[in-house]
Amino acid sequence: MKEEKVRFGISEWILFIISTIAIFLSSIILVVSALVIFIFRLFLRFLLLLKRKPLLTVLTIVVLFILINILYWYAIPIRWKNEEAIVSLYVNKGNNLHQVVNKLKEQKIFIQPTFFLTYAELFKIDRRIHVGKYDLNKGITLAELTEKLTTGKGSSLDVTIPEGLNFKQIAGILKNQAGVDPAGFVEVASDTSFIGELNLDAPNLEGYLFPNTYKLYWGMEPKDVAKIMVKELSNILGDSLIRRMEQINFSLYQVLTLASLIEAEAQNPEERPIISAVYHNRLNKNMLLQCDPTVIYALPDLDRPLVLKDLEIDSPYNTYKYTGLPPGPINNPGKASILAALYPANVDFLYFVAKGDGSHIFSSTLEEHSLAKIKIKRENKKI
Repeated sequence: MKEEKVRFGISEWILFIISTIAIFLSSIILVVSALVIFIFRLFLRFLLLLKRKPLLTVLTIVVLFILINILYWYAIPIRWKNEEAIVSLYVNKGNNLHQVVNKLKEQKIFIQPTFFLTYAELFKIDRRIHVGKYDLNKGITLAELTEKLTTGKGSSLDVTIPEGLNFKQIAGILKNQAGVDPAGFVEVASDTSFIGELNLDAPNLEGYLFPNTYKLYWGMEPKDVAKIMVKELSNILGDSLIRRMEQINFSLYQVLTLASLIEAEAQNPEERPIISAVYHNRLNKNMLLQCDPTVIYALPDLDRPLVLKDLEIDSPYNTYKYTGLPPGPINNPGKASILAALYPANVDFLYFVAKGDGSHIFSSTLEEHSLAKIKIKRENKKI
């Protein structure tokens, strides 16, 4: 006799599935019920314990609360929704922790404000945050963030100050790249009392703010930045260059003034010593220097090329009107221009005219100079 195979129909399969689901749901209900009963019993025991030993119960609650907060503060990372693994936080002068929280929120980094700000108020953290740029890594905790903000462990910034800028232009770069107060920097650069503290005899710091790449911190005090730049100039000069000043009978202020003229005129580095020679030769002959950049410096609001009428301005910086060096530097020259001012080329040139490509034609006589200008005009017309 053959065994018959049991075959299930659709209705049997449906009944099987429904039964399985029902058993599964019943199991969940039983587990949840057991958990609810357990919690309820635990709560009843807690109430009983509270009645019998209130001090111990309160102490337990306090300990649990402290442990949870310690865990939240030191172990649990800040909620991070930003796609980048590192985010820069800029804290400006006058910012409080509430503003810091909002800045983080804008970058999709979320802190529970009530807890954080309450804790900060309790421990006076809000009064101890430092201005700066802070690079935050994904996974940072509240404790690590707070340590950065209160110890001023910000990230350094490489800020490059190009050659040939005046101190107002430098103030603009410092503002954009390092969050330094530009008005404060301009004020410091013109503060004779502060300049005296730096052992300098000058009406302002024009010429003394050495162009270089500096490691600065976001929101630094203008005085601190100025001190760094002036000190760098001192480091660059050294004893040998100081002795060279004495040899040519120039003060530091005169060297920086002449170097600033060279910096403004020379676009081709190889021409710096030659341009320097032209100015030295003119000074020795008591001739007008006739340096266009000095006139531009006397017209700070000028937003167009110089015209002949501009050369009539009555200013001590107008080297078309007054002989000798101008009253002071017109920008902050780099080392190459300072060296050129100290070591002019051994040539007898008295004139130079720009060719239009960054280079110049140099001449020893007025006649040669006039011919050079005619030549350049002809070549420009061909173009």
